[in-house]
Amino acid sequence: MKKLQLLSLALAMFALSSCSNNDEPENLADSAVGNYSGYTVASCAYFSNMAADNQSVAISSSAINTANISFVSDTWGTFTIDDATLTGSGDNVVISGSGKCSMSHAGSQAKEYDCTVEGNVAGKTLTLTFSCPAVMGGLSIEFRQGDVPADVVVPGTYKGYTEAKSTYFAGMMAADQQIVIAKNSDGSFKVTYSSDTWGEFVVDNVAAEYASGKFTLSGAGTTSMGMNGNVKDYECEFAGEVDVEKNDPSFTFTVPAVMGGLTVTFHSGDMPEAESN
Repeated sequence: MKKLQLLSLALAMFALSSCSNNDEPENLADSAVGNYSGYTVASCAYFSNMAADNQSVAISSSAINTANISFVSDTWGTFTIDDATLTGSGDNVVISGSGKCSMSHAGSQAKEYDCTVEGNVAGKTLTLTFSCPAVMGGLSIEFRQGDVPADVVVPGTYKGYTEAKSTYFAGMMAADQQIVIAKNSDGSFKVTYSSDTWGEFVVDNVAAEYASGKFTLSGAGTTSMGMNGNVKDYECEFAGEVDVEKNDPSFTFTVPAVMGGLTVTFHSGDMPEAESN
């Protein structure tokens, strides 16, 4: 009888111990901790959807259901969020917190600003948005994992100048030129270029391939050009390059059947002044 009582007591103690272990709170930091690589998309009062690749975020545990977040970027500076709050579940950890960011511009001394972060880790995929209200009228930087997609970088309106050459001339420039690139529903891009100098160019199906920090574009379309109202359509080829931060995009239209082979190359920025003798 005494042995039976001792066995019952042991089983009861085991059951209590098991319940105690199961009641331990889940530490959501276990699901969020890690080093994440990807890209950012930033917007403020002065620009929108400015992309930057080769970005990284580090998350470390500071206590149960809290974490420290570090975002160090050559583009945006240093963001430090200590003791960010973690809620939700291990499958979807919701992150929120506040901290400081340190950034400079054009070699100036770095300044410190208040910032906040909101985001989540869902299935080991991190998405974060850093907000700095006092920077550039309200700066928002969204961090996303993976490689930067073409539809984030390539679409837009590009302003600059063109330089043309053919069998009959070289170095003919035109200022205040504009190229528009839009995304198609199938993931390709449409390029349009309307020029008082060269006519109308339309390339409906442009492919984009990414390598070494830039997208290479290629496609074929038509151009409508002529003189004195005698406008004709010609086949044209399109090629271009757009770096992720759009610092130096360039585009070229080639029209083999015009003037022994016409090439119109677009450059961003202001047209250089003609050299004087």
